[in-house]
Amino acid sequence: MNTADAVVIGGGIAGVSIAAELAGRGLAVTLLEAESTLAFHTTGRSAAQYLINYGNDIVRRLTIASAPFFAEGADDPLWSIRPFMRVGRDNMMEILRAEVAAALTLSPVTEFLDGDEARAVVSALSPDVAGALYEPDAMELDVAAIHQTYVQRIRRAGGEITTDARVSALQPGDTWSVLTGEHRISTPLVVNAAGAWGDSLGKLAGVTPLGLYPLRRTIGVATIPPNIDPATVAAWPLIGFESGDGGMDGYCKPEGRGLLISPADETPSPPCDARPEEIDVAQALEAARRWLDLDLRHISTSWAGLRTFAGDRSPVAGFDAEVPGFFWMVGQGGYGIQMAPGLATAAASLAVDGTLPSDLQTAGLRAEDLAPDRPGVLGPLTPAH
Repeated sequence: MNTADAVVIGGGIAGVSIAAELAGRGLAVTLLEAESTLAFHTTGRSAAQYLINYGNDIVRRLTIASAPFFAEGADDPLWSIRPFMRVGRDNMMEILRAEVAAALTLSPVTEFLDGDEARAVVSALSPDVAGALYEPDAMELDVAAIHQTYVQRIRRAGGEITTDARVSALQPGDTWSVLTGEHRISTPLVVNAAGAWGDSLGKLAGVTPLGLYPLRRTIGVATIPPNIDPATVAAWPLIGFESGDGGMDGYCKPEGRGLLISPADETPSPPCDARPEEIDVAQALEAARRWLDLDLRHISTSWAGLRTFAGDRSPVAGFDAEVPGFFWMVGQGGYGIQMAPGLATAAASLAVDGTLPSDLQTAGLRAEDLAPDRPGVLGPLTPAH
């Protein structure tokens, strides 16, 4: 039997980030990934942006706390400028102006653009676009580089990473016994960073599930019409299409020589290797046509991933209230990359010290905001923001 100070289960951004933080604190960490490669599911399929004005208040504060890592976390840049624009029609202006007012408390450079000002940024916007929230300092994140930065930190700190290591049993006791294949690991700390499989792993450990919501999100890449210069499209911001109820009708952003599009779908799904449905890809194309004066017809490629939420759409990071030594690190939803550094720092501190770092407390975060037994976790899924 092998031993470890902590066993982290899951090789996506949640798993590698908390494993790196724990290893950096001197713990002997073993990370287990069921697939043959790390970041096989949602993390490897993320079209990640750094958006301060995205998610609820807890998500936004964790996102802000993550900025220093992205700025200084590697020799090569982990992000690049990609502004964000959320556009709406006449009947949506009250919602957009309220969004701008709320955003200014955390991002003072956020501004409201009228329709003509928005079209000055993206000339292909539909003529009936009446206004937009504009976040000029938003960033496009290099997901692969961010994930690899954490992997390198784990290895430099002496941590072990094992792929093709599906956990078949989790047995509590004075220490946990983690069985994977023919190998057994004894550890006082099990970190559940299994994403969409978080509740399934909890059941395997005899822990009450949190009622997580895995939701499928579809992405397609549309071919730019031949009469449009791809270099022009490459300079566009990420564009969100306001739905009229505070949600999103879809979004798009440049992707190589094409245009990444999504219907911003949230289709409930069991944990699985998510695949795009033709109807969702068609809806992504239709949403882009509603908001852009472009003759978009062809999709060059498409994919899907599962974004997993707790009921209140805040992440879960904390020890299970009933089973000692079982630590939840799940529910990152669609914000997993942009808030990963802040959340990993918070989670590692909670796991080792039982409290949040002082800088996160100063930022207005509390341990109970992330706790798995907070009231909102088990509730119905709150509407998307």
